[in-house]
Amino acid sequence: MKTAGLVLLFGAIGAVMGLLIQAAFLLLGARIVGVEGRSYSKALVTVLLGGLASLLAWLVLGSVPMVGAVLAFVVGFIVVALIMVPIFGTTFGRALGAAILAWVIGWVIVGGLCLLISAVFLGGIATLL
Repeated sequence: MKTAGLVLLFGAIGAVMGLLIQAAFLLLGARIVGVEGRSYSKALVTVLLGGLASLLAWLVLGSVPMVGAVLAFVVGFIVVALIMVPIFGTTFGRALGAAILAWVIGWVIVGGLCLLISAVFLGGIATLL
């Protein structure tokens, strides 16, 4: 019973940390595409609402055979951009660019951290090849 409680506690902490980090990535993406009036609190609200709306899109579209996952993936970006437009007071194109950049930046940083960890703990990048 104690173990299940600890798993839930650390899972909740991880989810909150993930939201905070993703909001920072969205803020950076908004800065790169030139969204005016950006702030961390707006990015945090957008990530929270966009995450819930994207989850709903995945639940609805993810079960479509063959193309459901790809369709849900694309709709997720569109939904986040649509949520971002009124919150940031920007255009749809800039909001979509910021959402895509936030996703790309997240993967680049995670990939870089994985390479760094492999270099430190596994004896270098050559061990991956």
